[in-house]
Amino acid sequence: MRLDVRPSGRHLLVLLVALVVVTGGAGVAVANAPARLSASGPTDVDGTSATAVFDIADRKIRQVRYDDHGVLAYRFVLHNDGSLPVTVEGLTPPVPAPKLFRYLSVEEAVDGSRTFTVPPGGSTTVLLRLRMESCEHLSARAGSFATEAALRTTRAGGLVDEVVTVRLPEEVHTGSPREAFCPQSTASSRPPG
Repeated sequence: MRLDVRPSGRHLLVLLVALVVVTGGAGVAVANAPARLSASGPTDVDGTSATAVFDIADRKIRQVRYDDHGVLAYRFVLHNDGSLPVTVEGLTPPVPAPKLFRYLSVEEAVDGSRTFTVPPGGSTTVLLRLRMESCEHLSARAGSFATEAALRTTRAGGLVDEVVTVRLPEEVHTGSPREAFCPQSTASSRPPG
């Protein structure tokens, strides 16, 4: 008795369908995993007359001088630690919003594009633009931090939309200035303190 081990056309079709299902399932699992973005240095900042970086315990603080209605451009490197390209399409306002910073935009540093793609395992230098404002609603010398950016992203050819929160490499801090440097403040606009 001889056993015929050659696959028939039907067997090949079943095998092909099984392979497509397994591969498709793995692709769906990868696409459904959250995007893995992270931030690191080198960092830099433009738009303020003074800045300094210092460590407090395990925190790295970037202190900037407040400039009412000035736009701060904070530069850092954005990494894609995942296996699919991630397209950044903008920002979502943080909750709670910092008192002295308003998030304006995120853009690729090289060409200023507000929609850009970070390849898997790759990185790009970005600018986070923040407007310094509302000192008239915060007592003099009180401070405010910008610590993260909530990025609107798409992956898998636009099939997966999500907001990815990235912790900034430094906590960006500014203080509310005295009345002379906060032109909109009045005797009753600021809380006591």
